[in-house]
Amino acid sequence: MADAPRTILIIGATGIFGTRLSLHLSKTAGLQLVLASRSAAKAKALVATLTSEGAVAELLPVPLDVTKALKQSLHHLQPFAVIDCSGPFQGAGYHAAQAVIESGAHFIDLADARDYLAGFPTALNDQAKANGVTVIAGASSTPSLSGCVVDELVAGWQSVDNIDIAISPAGRSEVGQAVIEAIMSYVGKPVAVWKDGRLGEATGWVDRWTMPMPGLGERRVAATETFDAERLGKRHSVTGRVSFGAGLESAIEQLGIETMARLRSRGLLFDPAPLAPWFIRARKLTRVTTGKSGGMVVVVEGHDGDGNQLRRQWSLLAEHDDGPYVPVMATAAALRKLLIGNVATGAHLGADILELDEIEAEMAPYSITTKIETL
Repeated sequence: MADAPRTILIIGATGIFGTRLSLHLSKTAGLQLVLASRSAAKAKALVATLTSEGAVAELLPVPLDVTKALKQSLHHLQPFAVIDCSGPFQGAGYHAAQAVIESGAHFIDLADARDYLAGFPTALNDQAKANGVTVIAGASSTPSLSGCVVDELVAGWQSVDNIDIAISPAGRSEVGQAVIEAIMSYVGKPVAVWKDGRLGEATGWVDRWTMPMPGLGERRVAATETFDAERLGKRHSVTGRVSFGAGLESAIEQLGIETMARLRSRGLLFDPAPLAPWFIRARKLTRVTTGKSGGMVVVVEGHDGDGNQLRRQWSLLAEHDDGPYVPVMATAAALRKLLIGNVATGAHLGADILELDEIEAEMAPYSITTKIETL
């Protein structure tokens, strides 16, 4: 008799990243994907889409408002693991993760918010171990993919001087409201950066620069709130800087957010989060002249094991609008490790339990290529 399928509850399944993760995991036999959304109609429509795309996993649409009925749903479904794709995680607590732990299920999220990630292991480790489960935060482009890339590039080095990371998605790609709300939460406000070998501050989307991105040319990026500066600066004892920039292909969109950031930094604009829906609507026009290719680049400088000065680069190019799959590749890799029982119980950051090759293996079905070079 075949083993019963493992039930995976995906919160926010009909969002931009939730949809891509659901599509990706639906090609894996032996899973039952519970596709949760506040909208029952959207959840059913997603099931129809996945079925038409050749899904082999079992699919179950479920209307779910995690703020009201998560515990009841967990009791009813008894999932093996819960994946939270909802966001934004800026200012969020650990209520969802705690409820999942209490239910006896594993937990993974795509959080990129610095404060949330910084406190996650300490806040949840004892509870997770006591319940015999594993909870994993930040299984996304940052800090998991970025962190695994840096670990690979500087393996065996004597010292690391600088780390520069940049992400620039394709302008034509859909951007969810949660992503825009996350950006709006810190534009014009202090964000953590690593300068001169210690933690410092920049101003979100005010401090900006250009970054050469293989396959894309020069892209303009701006200071972004991530946990990478603090985590990588300390992890690798970086003597210089750790920078993380994000940019938009559309010059109009980039200028719009930078303008809001400058106004807010000068006290001329309060919380811009209510503008997020308008920004989404405006993108119907502003993205018309953009393309379907985006990318990510990580450049490290330092001294290798023999003391030689080195500069190495890892780059990712996502074409044909496959960029939105990138943030969920670490999530899928983390789930596969849980399925085979290859992660210790307790609370972890995705970057601490994953390897770069595990994340890149998930990219194989898509128009996503990566490359490592010595510059």
